[in-house]
Amino acid sequence: MSPLAQPRRVLIIKPSSLGDVVSALPVLRGLRRTFPQARVAWLVTPACAGILAGQEGLDEIIPFDRRRFGAVGRSARVSREFVHFCRDLRRRRFELVLDLQGLFRSGFLAWTTGSAVRAGFARARELARVFYTHPVAVGASHTIDRNIELARALGIDARPEDMVLSVPAEARAAAESMLSAAGIRLGSYFLVVPGTRWRNKLYPVRHWRAVVAALSAEAAVVVVGAPGEERLCQAVVAGCEEGVLNLAGRTDLPALAALIAAAGCVVCCDSAANFIAPAVGTPFVTLMGPTRPERTGPYGPLGRALRAELACIGCLRRRCRHATCMQLIRPMDVVAAAREA
Repeated sequence: MSPLAQPRRVLIIKPSSLGDVVSALPVLRGLRRTFPQARVAWLVTPACAGILAGQEGLDEIIPFDRRRFGAVGRSARVSREFVHFCRDLRRRRFELVLDLQGLFRSGFLAWTTGSAVRAGFARARELARVFYTHPVAVGASHTIDRNIELARALGIDARPEDMVLSVPAEARAAAESMLSAAGIRLGSYFLVVPGTRWRNKLYPVRHWRAVVAALSAEAAVVVVGAPGEERLCQAVVAGCEEGVLNLAGRTDLPALAALIAAAGCVVCCDSAANFIAPAVGTPFVTLMGPTRPERTGPYGPLGRALRAELACIGCLRRRCRHATCMQLIRPMDVVAAAREA
């Protein structure tokens, strides 16, 4: 399927979450390789937009305030703003739109563009496919491979090796400044990322403390977290502050990517770091429980997934009263995997 020979204006719709946005980078690079003259825009939430700053092949970032537009239908003012937003999308006259989110909202936004070619996953949720002119059936399991397969079905030369995140020079400088102020050399530290969106994907704090204590005995440990995760990160480092730098809530997304790029190894749950690490070429260990490695686990040769052996492993449930799968991952195994990475 090659619906358009040389589109002049292309839109990627992948608003969130952060890891999902990073997982779509091969499509961006494939578009630039296949359609070098096209102007490529990306519709993304303001919370995730920073990670796309300075990406090669991306001409424009279109912020989509999902939280504000959630009041459409309840607020006359917000409803008018949403209408203006949709009209603006249509005025841009996109000739190719790729909905990589696969939800009703993203499908509807694709439809509002009026593009003659609107592509998305044939098995998208919430009936999003009704908005597509080109629903694409994919057989791949991993979210990155699914994006690549959809792009290839449209004649876009996306490749696994296109899973690359460019880190702006100013972000690298900011990260180096924070590290040098703490006496930490680039490439010499373990980066610990304890936060994640699903509550039952969290590794127990007592386990994190054991991991941080063991790792900090042999190298510097840097702990990072998004705004709102400061208490979690403080609990993780409690009692083992020596040799540990806690930067929770102090980094923007480019600086986070720079810290991951400069680390010797990243240890994280199934979170955005699990996608950023392979995209910047850093070895990493991902602790997994309710989610499945074949769908969202470590991508490429630099990553390793650790998980317990349970009958319910990979249940995909967002809530669990026990979260036994995460509790049974032994800190000693995490430390060993980080040392070997």
